[in-house]
Parts: sequence; C-alpha cells; structure tokens
Amino acid sequence: MYIVACKNTKGDPSPTAIITPTNPTDNTSGNTTNPSTNNCGNATSNVAKGDSVCFNTQILPFFVSNCATSGCHDAKTRADGYEFTSYAKIVQKGITAGSPSKSKLYTVMIKTDEDRMPPAPSQALSKVQTDMIAKWITQGAKNVDCAVVVDTQNVTFSKTILPLLATNCLGCHKTGSISGGVNLESYASVKIYVDNKRLSGAINNLTGYSPMPPIGKLTDCQLAVVKKWIDAGAKND
Repeated sequence: MYIVACKNTKGDPSPTAIITPTNPTDNTSGNTTNPSTNNCGNATSNVAKGDSVCFNTQILPFFVSNCATSGCHDAKTRADGYEFTSYAKIVQKGITAGSPSKSKLYTVMIKTDEDRMPPAPSQALSKVQTDMIAKWITQGAKNVDCAVVVDTQNVTFSKTILPLLATNCLGCHKTGSISGGVNLESYASVKIYVDNKRLSGAINNLTGYSPMPPIGKLTDCQLAVVKKWIDAGAKND
C-alpha cells in the first residue's frame, strides 16, 4: 500500500457505529507492556459493548494485513517512508488525531481514482473498514488495548472462522493480493488448506510452515476454535 498526495475530504465523516469489546485499556501514553486478556467466553460474553475502537484487535490487524505486506509498508520496504507494523509506526505520520479528513492515511483509502489505496489489483477497502479507521482517528487514534473475546461454544465457518480469517488473514490472502499463492476468501479455498494441513501448520507456528499471521500468533482461544471447527469436519456451516 503506497501513500500518495491527495486532497482532504471536506468535513469529517460520521462513521457507521462499530461495536467493540468492553473494558478497553488506553495505552496511548506509552504503557504497552500489559498483554491482552484472552477471554474465550460464550455467546453472551462475546457480545461486544462500549464504543472505543480497539487498536490491538481491530486497527493493528487491519494495517498489518492490508498495508504492511512485503514490498509495501512492512519494516523492510517502508514505501514512501511509511511503516505499519506497530502503534508508534502507524501514528508517526499521515494521521491527524481527531480529524479523518486531515489524515492522509484515511483520505487515500476512500479515493475512487488511480490514487486509491491499496492500489489495484488489490480490492478497494469496504465501507465498514474505512468507517472503522475514521472512527478510530475521530476518537483520537489512541492505543486502546481490548480483550480478545472468542465464543468457543457455537463454532461455525460463517460466524466464527470466516470473520477470524477476515480480520487476520484476508488482507494478504484474497483476490488481487494472494500472498504465497494462498487465497482464503471462500469456504472452498480455505478447505484446501485445511485438508493439506497448511492452515493448521501456519497458525500454530509448526516447524516447516511459515508462521501466520505475521503480526503474531493467534491467541490460544482463537486457535482452539479453529481446531474445534476442523475436528468437527470443517463444515461449510
């Protein structure tokens, strides 16, 4: 994802409401040593509450998956001087806290011409994604740390596995951006990597597999639901 000059949008948007986990911790001041709580929970406890956009579970995975890919804004390439691998790097430039319309990182995402980011052939970001970024910036672009809540009781492909992949994997493994030749957009494509064991090998960081996602290993609860789904036959439910 390359950053280019663009004109600011007139007026800051009113993003779609995005519900996020309860009891977030604001680490913006620099206290980033406390890890997220891995709360497996159930269908009830997994109902997110509150209004703070969480950096660790929403914003960082978004930037790493969609922007910090090899050859773009990863630690090695740093295209146009932008690196999106940590909170400090993401807010270093291109973001004006409180104003999406004055934040280049946001305005290039909503463009519809050749200057749009990420550039073709990558797919344009969805409105839900750009609204999330706008809301985060509007709230001050804070380093809010939230618990990772996972429902381990009602595990299905459509409501559990696909959303997990969308957050942590699809930025690199979708049409237009198929890193390593791996596409995880649909059940059929995911099932291929379930059957050949590459999905389990990668997310569990097993020897002989490339550790995924690059942002860091999934939580124990997230790994547990993937295993539960696979052990139950990896159904298209």
